[in-house]
Amino acid sequence: MAVIINREKKFLIGYSPRDKSYKFPQGGLEKGEDAITCIKRELIEELNYQLEDKDILSIYQEKTAYPFPPDVHPVFMGQQLQIVKIRHNPNSSIIPQDDEFSVLHWIYPSEMNLYNFEYRTEAYRRALEICGLL
Repeated sequence: MAVIINREKKFLIGYSPRDKSYKFPQGGLEKGEDAITCIKRELIEELNYQLEDKDILSIYQEKTAYPFPPDVHPVFMGQQLQIVKIRHNPNSSIIPQDDEFSVLHWIYPSEMNLYNFEYRTEAYRRALEICGLL
């Protein structure tokens, strides 16, 4: 899970038409990947965002998780997230790719309750706490 923070201390979220809710950029590890390789790949796939090592602020060992409702993913029970805190490089493009995100927002942590994160809400709130943003 990528918690990308800009100069104004806002973080990036996006609306996912596929999930019909807001979420952070995130994804699953592929075979042989570590967390950084995974998040770099996911950011390119989802946002055409080129993450540079110098912009990685923290990789947290503490993880957060959420269960999938049965109607969302009948095969998988949930997702565990390792959190990577990233300083946004304003020179890096952020362009939604495929159907992962249709709209992106930079929001303050105090604005989180204004967006529908569905079943991910508590896990995301915990992630922001881990990052020291709440």
